[in-house]
Amino acid sequence: MPIAINETTDPRIDVFLGLRDKSLRQRREAPGGDLAGIFIAEGDIVIERAIAAGYKLRSVLIDAKRTRPLPDQFDDVDVFAAGEQVLEKIAGYRSYRGALACFYRKEVSTLEDLLVDGSMKSFAIVEGINNPTNLGTIMRCAAGLDIDALLLSPDSIDPLSRRCCRVSMGEGFALPYAWLTDINEGIGTIRAAGVEVLGMTPRSDAINIDTLQYSSADRVAVMLGAEGPGLTEGAMAMATRLVGIPMSGAADSLNVGNAAAVAFYALRQARKS
Repeated sequence: MPIAINETTDPRIDVFLGLRDKSLRQRREAPGGDLAGIFIAEGDIVIERAIAAGYKLRSVLIDAKRTRPLPDQFDDVDVFAAGEQVLEKIAGYRSYRGALACFYRKEVSTLEDLLVDGSMKSFAIVEGINNPTNLGTIMRCAAGLDIDALLLSPDSIDPLSRRCCRVSMGEGFALPYAWLTDINEGIGTIRAAGVEVLGMTPRSDAINIDTLQYSSADRVAVMLGAEGPGLTEGAMAMATRLVGIPMSGAADSLNVGNAAAVAFYALRQARKS
């Protein structure tokens, strides 16, 4: 039986507070913060995919008017039910999707952990991507287009942030990821492990992505920069090759999430050529 919650000041739902407050949200998302051991997932599908990926539930907050049956996985944790006014203060009613779940984070892989696994052939490297919509889109594309792991520069956003999880529809939960302590050192380590690093850029000296050819055994990483500035000069200098997507009309590039989809698909097709 769900536990009724009538006030946002109820300490039992502290972990769900601050979803719309940047400073409070950063406590949950910042590595080493006082709430760094948890994350919030929103919506039944996203929650179920987090559970399927091995994340352990801590507690759940649902709409008190909910009539849809609760998943069986909710049986062993506290389920809190709140009315519209409480939910509006916590998450914003229009964006609320019937359930918020608090999960414990798992131990994050290191770069070395992922590189030593010879079964991992395709990687995505993101530099300075701190827009959750863009990273969520990249994660969903990666999960659906044969990318084996995600590698993040230290100035990228937390891949388990609420909006990243929502945009990726939880597909990213099954995608291993690791943080790079320094982008240039990280790329150097990646290349030393026999991985070719492709820097995605609209620069005129980039090769056409259509010309890529790889075997199933080749190890390749697609590196993407933030929307607008793109990859830094330092990152591009560390890449094995610079690669571009041929554009038509006056447009010189795509949104980074769309570019990721094209690049990941092109890499998959390049392995079949």
